Amino acid sequence: MLNCCAKNRAEMNGPHTVASAKQLFQKVLHDPNLYSMAVLDNTTREYIGHVFISNLDGVPELGFIFDKLYWGKGLASEALKAFFPKALRERQIEKVIASVNLHHAPCFRLLQKLGFVIREEKQDGFGPYYELEFTSDAVVDESSLV
Repeated sequence: MLNCCAKNRAEMNGPHTVASAKQLFQKVLHDPNLYSMAVLDNTTREYIGHVFISNLDGVPELGFIFDKLYWGKGLASEALKAFFPKALRERQIEKVIASVNLHHAPCFRLLQKLGFVIREEKQDGFGPYYELEFTSDAVVDESSLV
């Protein structure tokens, strides 16, 4: 299971137990304050990860997790470049935060490509991390593009 693997979860505060991973997945499926999409392998149609924006009723936060077998192939970048603008538009979100461990350069670069900038450096029980912020000048109305 994706969320039970220590390597998959190394940059997300460690692995879950099977029970807590199932609870988390149910939340992803049913929480109205969470906008998420599964990411599937184009060839096998296997689930390889998911992308999400949580805390829609507060300060929205972007997150994503992919199976370690798919790291370094540009799939997170491809998925987020499709998901993120769509989520901003559909949910009319103007500001989103994200956090990334200081040493996790690939994730940091991906967030920068999406337009995130460092807001501050923080520390919690899992170590130091950057909190980044994305601010949209205007939420694009799809009908205005026609």
